[in-house]
Amino acid sequence: MAIQASGAISLSELATEFGGTAPHALSEYYRDAGLVPGNNTNVPTSGAVALTDFYGSVAALVLNVSSNQTAYNILTEVTSAFSYNASTDTTPIIVNIQSGVSVTGTGDSGPAIRTGALNAASDVTINIASTATVSGTNGAQGANGTTTGSLGATGGAGSAGGAGGAGILFEITSGTGTYLVDNDGTVSGGGGGGGGGGGGGGPGRRQGYYCDKGCGCSGSYIYGSSGSVGSAGSTGSAGNAGTAGSQGSSGSTPGATGCNAGTIGGGAGGAGGAAGAAGKAIDFGGLTVSTTGSSGTFNGATN
Repeated sequence: MAIQASGAISLSELATEFGGTAPHALSEYYRDAGLVPGNNTNVPTSGAVALTDFYGSVAALVLNVSSNQTAYNILTEVTSAFSYNASTDTTPIIVNIQSGVSVTGTGDSGPAIRTGALNAASDVTINIASTATVSGTNGAQGANGTTTGSLGATGGAGSAGGAGGAGILFEITSGTGTYLVDNDGTVSGGGGGGGGGGGGGGPGRRQGYYCDKGCGCSGSYIYGSSGSVGSAGSTGSAGNAGTAGSQGSSGSTPGATGCNAGTIGGGAGGAGGAAGAAGKAIDFGGLTVSTTGSSGTFNGATN
């Protein structure tokens, strides 16, 4: 909780906010001297200091995001702005995504905001203002299966689509801090990638194509066609499965002997690839994360 912005301030209020050792003195509370973090720029680092210098000060590192961002990494930003040391610094961190700002992921399955490996004891609060949006990216499209050229063989299966990226990803190992996302905007996981289409089945060998028996070899084999790829899921939803490939065409009904004997049927189409999983609005990463906000929207799971 921040110190008030006006009125009388006492040393005991500074001690409540920043800690310290009794009997307290203003000289304990120079900025960047161990108790008052560097985001409180009105507080001097040396020399004369007054209680009024502490108006609005807070025992946290505050990152204000006022312009559109991609792949926002809290650890990177707080280290750059305040020389935060994840190995030793347990200062709480507050991230304010301001109104109208859009934060998006990059690439396939990219989270929009990730904490990085912050100190396990640092509290983290992420505030999403009204009309701000935080959106992970869609998962990758699954690859199509191969259409086989082998007589009567089954086409290759399509591969699964990739999972959607999280809107916010917590990556703090064995965290013991307090974690909060206060959302009055929109936080969305990416859609799952569509599954790849199954490959077409191999052709049948029609009657009269036994070249090794001296029969005629004219004509062509008829292959199966590839299945359709699945479409990506909508924001925070699973993708769609790919469809199976079609069967290769069979020969006409064979006769019992000679060149008309032993026709091979066309191969089955390959299976369509599975749908990619929906991206989470917030991926807790095994931590306990609280979510609040009076008017915010989450597209995707929060867990």
